[in-house]
Amino acid sequence: MGNKLKMKDIITLAIFNVAILVVMVVVKMVIMMVATPAFNYLAYVGVMALFCAPLYVVMSNKVAKTGTLFVTALFSGLMMLLFGSGWFLIVELIVGVICELLMLGENTYKNPIRNGIGYIVYWVLYAVGSAIPLYLFKDQYLASLADSYTEEGLETLVYYGSPAMVALISVITIVFAIVGYLIGCYFLKKHIKKAKLV
Repeated sequence: MGNKLKMKDIITLAIFNVAILVVMVVVKMVIMMVATPAFNYLAYVGVMALFCAPLYVVMSNKVAKTGTLFVTALFSGLMMLLFGSGWFLIVELIVGVICELLMLGENTYKNPIRNGIGYIVYWVLYAVGSAIPLYLFKDQYLASLADSYTEEGLETLVYYGSPAMVALISVITIVFAIVGYLIGCYFLKKHIKKAKLV
């Protein structure tokens, strides 16, 4: 029973996840404005993982209960649903279930290594999930983007959705997620725990 989410936990998760979503949107907007298209396609998920990590580390250590990563995935999926990508909600629900299976056990969210693995896997699956439409319903997906993408833009999207590019994106995401998670752990140890906020 002690590992079940209570109302205060859900409120905490909601507050932190709204903050995480804000960071994700800001990161994506900034990258689109200042970075090259190649960097955008290859690294935007990784940069999101980098900047969201401190919020995640504090949130997951504060709540530290089964469902933490699932709720994070749910919020992300709902955001994408609002942006018109309803299919990504299904992807994120699956991602959330996979991550929670990885986190089964006692105090796994308090275990830095287990929690770090969960965080990294979450973002890698997020990155891989972004390419799923190109494999499952490519023609319909590209047709739905025809009004907002040029022909060259669609070709670029297909290129970066190829298996080789998805593998490269995954590696880049892992690196950024690890760095972000380590920064988050340092922040947790040096500031949050000293202030007895967790």
